[in-house]
Amino acid sequence: MTNPPLLKQSAASLQALCASCGLKKSGTKAALVQRLALAAKHFQPLPPNTRILSIDLGLKNFAFGLLSPAAPPQPAQQQQQPPTHSSPLLISPVHLHAWHRLDLTLPSRSPDKTKGEVIEEDFSPTTLSALTVDLVKSHLLPLQATHVLIERQRFRTGGGAAIFEWTLRVNTLEAMLHAVFAALRGSGNGVGDGNGNGLTPVVVDSVLPRRVAGFLFPDGLMPPPEVAGVGSVTGTGKGKGANGTYQLLKRGKVDVLGTWLREGKMVVPATGQAREMAGLFLEGLEARGQRKRGRKSKEEKKAVDELLTKMDDLSDAVLQGVVWLQWQRNLERLVKDRPELLDETAGT
Repeated sequence: MTNPPLLKQSAASLQALCASCGLKKSGTKAALVQRLALAAKHFQPLPPNTRILSIDLGLKNFAFGLLSPAAPPQPAQQQQQPPTHSSPLLISPVHLHAWHRLDLTLPSRSPDKTKGEVIEEDFSPTTLSALTVDLVKSHLLPLQATHVLIERQRFRTGGGAAIFEWTLRVNTLEAMLHAVFAALRGSGNGVGDGNGNGLTPVVVDSVLPRRVAGFLFPDGLMPPPEVAGVGSVTGTGKGKGANGTYQLLKRGKVDVLGTWLREGKMVVPATGQAREMAGLFLEGLEARGQRKRGRKSKEEKKAVDELLTKMDDLSDAVLQGVVWLQWQRNLERLVKDRPELLDETAGT
């Protein structure tokens, strides 16, 4: 049965197609089709040795996870046609090989600095560039990722006119990470396939957190754009505003990952380090529940708050990787079902 032309489909259906592939879903029907056609033309199937390094940016809360597809979806599980509604379909389980959260400000602290104190020189271009190179060489390159996902940052916090100093620092870190990986790619660095076929350049992609959240919760709680968690950083934490909707969204993401880890199907820890982190993450969920049920001292509450902050950052890193992988699967299916998207006149 031949599919009807995309331009004949409803705007809602085209928007669902774009959202299922991680694409912007606003605009006219013609713009949506052109966006899908462009994504189809640039699509590259994931290689068998795919290793996805997913990074949730922050200076005091730099979280990252290394994932790989657990197994190709079985034919009976596969989506029979591209999605035409807003419900997400996650059928691409992953193995979790590494899962970390770093405070990148710790090495710069001197003994005479008080806890939490930072000085401007800690985040000068010279200092940040050296920190970024060391971060990539010491922590990221050894993971041998084929694809690197970097959380996209925003430039303003809370929709205000002012740009916070901390936001600028994290934006600078984001740009430097892209620059370092681009330099490595230009110098011929890459990842081998294990069969002696040479090195494959690492693919780097910038991922908008709002699109990840929109995919996970298409009909649920979505924060307004100014607090959408697009890598915002204020003070010593990321997106720690009092906005109730945003807080519920963060809690929802932690709960989703907690469910996946408990069930052991969607996210499967594949190393001792990943299993240990998964255990700590689930302990954190239990601690959050106990916080509701009982009274705690000030010190205990502070410890739980710090644990929940770590859980938020850690969950963002993994969920970003899982959703991005599903976007690639959906786009692959779309290209197969809609070969006309590869036509030079698609969308015109």
